[in-house]
Amino acid sequence: MTKTELLRQELKSKGFKIKLASEIKEDPKLKTGIYVLDYLLDGGIYRGEGGHRIEFYGKESSGKTTFTLHVVKQYQLLGKKVIYINAENSYDKVWADMIGVDNKKLELAYPDSLEQAGDMLVDFIPKYDLIVVDSIPSLITREEIEGTLEENKYMASQAKVLSPMMRKLYCAMEDNFTTIIFINQLREKVGIVYGNPTNTPGGRALKHFYNTRVEFRLGQPIEVGTGNDKERIGYEVHLRCEKNKRGKPHRSGVVDLYFEGDVDNKKSLLFSGIKFGIIQQKGAYYTYGEKTGQGKEKFFELLSDKDWDKIQEEIWKSVK
Repeated sequence: MTKTELLRQELKSKGFKIKLASEIKEDPKLKTGIYVLDYLLDGGIYRGEGGHRIEFYGKESSGKTTFTLHVVKQYQLLGKKVIYINAENSYDKVWADMIGVDNKKLELAYPDSLEQAGDMLVDFIPKYDLIVVDSIPSLITREEIEGTLEENKYMASQAKVLSPMMRKLYCAMEDNFTTIIFINQLREKVGIVYGNPTNTPGGRALKHFYNTRVEFRLGQPIEVGTGNDKERIGYEVHLRCEKNKRGKPHRSGVVDLYFEGDVDNKKSLLFSGIKFGIIQQKGAYYTYGEKTGQGKEKFFELLSDKDWDKIQEEIWKSVK
């Protein structure tokens, strides 16, 4: 036994938790089924010791909850346990059912305060594979609940509770593979003239707690028809990964989101396929294997679901 091994044994005998970095347990990353999101996460959601703490944030109606429900659906398809902390009391079971979530297997939790939500998280972490917190701004402290609006003394009360709460959650996450998705909003900073005028509620402790932060922004509308028959059927959603300590950060992408809840990977796969030389583009013509189409729409019609699956497999090989 080497001196290093002897030292490690000595420290363990004193009750210290010591191990080699090579002993950290880690499973393959979990694909969400949304190519752009998996690309931003550098291959998918991390499944290893310490878990993956993710923030989805953006303005209202930018797709945060819909994308979260798609992740819930994927976890359910893999037979994993999911619980949804419904702090906003706004969970729409009809919408979730349209997306493909199995409502009969999804558990909902209703915290009556931020403090209770923290206790729930500590208790849930070793028991569930995915925990969703919807949303951070809706979690209010007991101080606010018990006080009156006249008193107006609640400045930073949420941040004061979140700071010790994060320390407890770090300990709870230590040996667990749990994924937590926090849904958050963008708010305007009061009195800010220069720099970024927006911020997310929760204070700095919460931002440090996240492994990954993904911003959602609506892009161009998706429309069909012309003139008086023109109909808006969805939007492009722009995703930007501001922080990622579980992979490569600062990636961005665009994906089509339809009002029926469907997320279309084709446009994202087309751009990545061209980028990595899997799909060839010459002017208005696109080619994959022996299939060539003039214009994106015609090209999309030529390719089958199996073709798109093969394109995605080849893209992941090139990305790595």
